[in-house]
Amino acid sequence: MEKSRHQNAMDDQRSSASGINRREMVRRLMVAGSAGLALPGISQGAPMDMPPAKKGDASESGTTAADTAWTPEFLDPHQSETLEVLAERIVPGSSKAEVNRFIDLLLSVDTEETRREFVASLSAFEGEALKRFSRPYKDLTEAQQNEILEAASAAERARPVEGQPRQITMRDHFENIKSWVAKAYYSSEIGMKELGWTGQVFFTSFPGCQDPNGHPS
Repeated sequence: MEKSRHQNAMDDQRSSASGINRREMVRRLMVAGSAGLALPGISQGAPMDMPPAKKGDASESGTTAADTAWTPEFLDPHQSETLEVLAERIVPGSSKAEVNRFIDLLLSVDTEETRREFVASLSAFEGEALKRFSRPYKDLTEAQQNEILEAASAAERARPVEGQPRQITMRDHFENIKSWVAKAYYSSEIGMKELGWTGQVFFTSFPGCQDPNGHPS
């Protein structure tokens, strides 16, 4: 009986430790970077694994990368599917790198303002698809999806007018989504290998704030 209680306690400890594996890790890295999307993999020479990790790391709910029942933490399922399609059109290979999952995780620990801006950009592409083709963006043909992206990338950026609220254009929405997708993709193992990363570079220290004794805070 005593052994059983001890084993249960050990299991609870392991479960608690794995519970911060994804969201808490990302939250701490983002705070350390002092920016909403300061992804250390780009500048530190090692990729930031796409959650859920492909090596079988447990998520907060106990699932792993092999679990096909993944659900987004911030976006709704339709938004996540739309993002996956958009990301693939912007940076081919994003679906394989699970960019939509990574962005969803980042958004789950980001600020309300950043979340609103991202959802507004995603909604803008959905609205454009409905206006042009009367169908959701994710259900369009590749040619139709590209048509919307090309038009957005060629549109004028918003120009500030003194005394008036800044009017956001499709170009601004395109740049916002593209920035998230590119940074997420090139922080994945697949993207880092495209940049020449060989897997032989590792962190020599935690890329964050340190206390006076030199330990990660």
